[in-house]
Amino acid sequence: MLWAKLPLLLHTIIETAAALSFICKPEAQLPAASDDARLILQSYGGLLLSSNILCVLFLARPGLDSATGLVALGVASYHLWPARRAFVRIHRGIGIGAEQRRQTRVLGGPSFHFVVHVVCFVALMGTGLVGLRSA
Repeated sequence: MLWAKLPLLLHTIIETAAALSFICKPEAQLPAASDDARLILQSYGGLLLSSNILCVLFLARPGLDSATGLVALGVASYHLWPARRAFVRIHRGIGIGAEQRRQTRVLGGPSFHFVVHVVCFVALMGTGLVGLRSA
């Protein structure tokens, strides 16, 4: 595996944890959610797992080509949304205080999520641009 493809592996590792959380414990993501909301969260977890399968398939391909670059750019665009969510949560104080942290902290809390998703975005953008240049 090329070093340039490591961000695809990073995405897969990080989003597997998130996907399992959404699928197995949707109430940890959205306490007091309705049954319909839990089903939507579980569907979102399934979508994350699908993105992981796509990344694993492209990790298994030899080299870094434009197709891999396009997949990396697409996956990078996803990371903007959880980074935005974390940013909003930080600035609104959601999940920051001691009481809220005890109730809503999932997989590290909003500050950790923000950093992780920005790192994933930047790394995947790099892979995408390198892949496109190799064409």
